[in-house]
Amino acid sequence: MSYITKSRETMVDQPAEAPDAALYMSCSECRAPMREKYFSMNERPMCAKCCPKYARRIKRTDGPGAIWRVGLQGALVALVGVVALVVVIKFVPPARIFVLIPIGYYIGKRMMSSLDGYSTRRYQYLAVTLTYMCFLIGFTIPAIGAEREARNRRAENRAKMQGTLATETDAIRDELAALNAQHGNSATPLSGERSRSEQQAAAAPRKAAGNDIGPGLAFVLLLFSPVFAMMQFGMMASAMGVMALGYALYQAWKQTDGEGMVLDLSGPFRVGKGPIPAR
Repeated sequence: MSYITKSRETMVDQPAEAPDAALYMSCSECRAPMREKYFSMNERPMCAKCCPKYARRIKRTDGPGAIWRVGLQGALVALVGVVALVVVIKFVPPARIFVLIPIGYYIGKRMMSSLDGYSTRRYQYLAVTLTYMCFLIGFTIPAIGAEREARNRRAENRAKMQGTLATETDAIRDELAALNAQHGNSATPLSGERSRSEQQAAAAPRKAAGNDIGPGLAFVLLLFSPVFAMMQFGMMASAMGVMALGYALYQAWKQTDGEGMVLDLSGPFRVGKGPIPAR
């Protein structure tokens, strides 16, 4: 009986183990004490009040669809840069050198602002690509327009020249025909010349077709067209233009440089457990 009584005494409910009040942590941001739970940010303790801003930055950089959103912001600035390049090249071609660097700077600046200051390497590649695409399109559109105007001008000049030559040839032919009629000779002295001119006209399309470049070489020339476009105003201006082109790409890379920052957020953890020991 005494044994049963003793067992009942030992079976009395004991209070649950309370957390150790001596264990605490200080938030690495606001220095607030934490006694229940904490978050780990790059192995630094952080309270629930300071955690959301870092979670928001991580989501804006590594979240779903983040690269499309940031790329769209950079593409809008690149589109404005294309318009600026086309206008400057249209009216003041040598001034294009002063437009390149601001385009690269503002593309990278806008993308970094959209990332809330937390960037990774892929966004640097994207900024440089958008900047070069802006230059490629901005230089190609005026070149196409200039080539079209040159072709129209050559066609007009050729038509005028052909009309003049045809008029002169007809006059000479009429005079020779009249002379031959007086001498009783009906032969046409210009038949050989006419046949040679016809042969030359037939050979011209074949010669033009033989001068066409292949698609591979055309793609390479198009890819490097911004570099070629800067080599049009003498040796000194060409060197400055190429340097400005490279520095603009460098600005796009630099403005989106996260400087090796890596944000690793985890938690919440109970104080005294998890990756960071309590005091």
